[in-house]
Amino acid sequence: MVGFVLELGKMKTDPFRSCPLLAASCRWIAIVMLAFLIGPIHGTPLLAQQAQTETHRKAVQKMAAIYPAMAKPLKLSGTVRVAVKVAPNGSVVSAEALGGHPLFTQPAVDAVRQWRFEATRQQTEEVVFITFQP
Repeated sequence: MVGFVLELGKMKTDPFRSCPLLAASCRWIAIVMLAFLIGPIHGTPLLAQQAQTETHRKAVQKMAAIYPAMAKPLKLSGTVRVAVKVAPNGSVVSAEALGGHPLFTQPAVDAVRQWRFEATRQQTEEVVFITFQP
């Protein structure tokens, strides 16, 4: 037991100096955890592209989604699936993210809420995909 205590006294106390990979992974984990805690941060508009693969009504006016500033250093890319309720006049009644990276869901929903669709006789539900690339 005494020998074990003496060996503990000789151990390095900073595991990050002995293993740079551990330090890098801990920083990455901290960044991801911070992203979940504070939510998306909007940056400048970059390459956010829209694709309409499951819509029945044509979008006549689209607002580009804003690529989050927090995703820039991580060079994240991804697609967000958004469910949209569209009024008969073509305005968006509601939009809700169905899936996608948590950093991208709010900017995608915010952008789709500003879209306009062609007018029809009744309210419809559409699904749109917003793709984010650094």
